[in-house]
Amino acid sequence: MILEVGFIALFVLFVVFLISALPLNMAVKFMGGKTNLLKTAIVSLIAGLVVTAVRGFFDVLGGIFAFLILIWIYHLVFNLGWLRALAAWFLQFIFLVVLYLVLIMFFGVVIGISLI
Repeated sequence: MILEVGFIALFVLFVVFLISALPLNMAVKFMGGKTNLLKTAIVSLIAGLVVTAVRGFFDVLGGIFAFLILIWIYHLVFNLGWLRALAAWFLQFIFLVVLYLVLIMFFGVVIGISLI
């Protein structure tokens, strides 16, 4: 029983992590990079760990160093130019906002219909 619940929790965590990588995946593909969803999710995880470590190590300039390292990781892993890597970083937030708006509208309609 406990093993089944742990497996289900791990599976749900994995699915949520893949879904959270969707905006970056769409942005990289839009900018012409080579990626798939699993690769994007792994890069997101590693980049998050590296950015956290850099920001923790450097006090004042940690955010700037972390941002530059993140762009460098996108440039290196996704085979993007520097400006395309920067654009992919920016576009992932645009896609995230659009995804949230679509989900809010979808669930708003579903909940609204169910209340009638």
